[in-house]
Amino acid sequence: MKLHVLIPMKSLKASKSRLASILNLEERKKLTLCMLQDMAETLRKAKPPVSKIFLATSDLKLLDLAETLGMEPLRENADLGVNSAVSLGVKRCLEERGDALLVLPGDLPLLSPGDLQVLAELGQAENSLVITPSLRFDGTNALLLHPPNLMETSYDRDSFKNHLASALSRSLTVKVYLSLRVMLDLDLPEDLQHFLRLKAGLNTETYRFAAGLRLV
Repeated sequence: MKLHVLIPMKSLKASKSRLASILNLEERKKLTLCMLQDMAETLRKAKPPVSKIFLATSDLKLLDLAETLGMEPLRENADLGVNSAVSLGVKRCLEERGDALLVLPGDLPLLSPGDLQVLAELGQAENSLVITPSLRFDGTNALLLHPPNLMETSYDRDSFKNHLASALSRSLTVKVYLSLRVMLDLDLPEDLQHFLRLKAGLNTETYRFAAGLRLV
């Protein structure tokens, strides 16, 4: 299976706004870049290898950084939301004759090559969807679509439930992958504190930066 990955990203000035109570803008920007760097490293180690990694964003700095991280930049005209970015990624994936598209947020510092392998294995069958919820079971932290244009996405409130309902209404094969490494994104102060207390990502750029902030 030829698997492509899409990472939709907000502009750096708008990233991680829900951490504003504990981090200033420059700290939030740095955290975002650290997480993206860690994810790029993990994606490079994926076995079987990922065919292409797309980074969809309107942020010029992130677009410039994409190729350095081994990603293909997909330029958006503005921060139009994840669904718009996914549409762009699906189009590019089909142009590259990809069999499946895995959509990941850019804030999963604990994501492992093993997680990528399991997600790919679960999504081998055509007309199948693999999904991982966020820790609170409201958001969607991994969404594998085989084929890439399997269905329209619903990245808004309660996206996990919305994606499940949409897939089941179409009689698609649906598999749910539960892994703390994929479910833990760093959206809220308690997420970042949880991440630091776990001490599971000691060798990540994210951990080294966040630990220096002395939040716990």
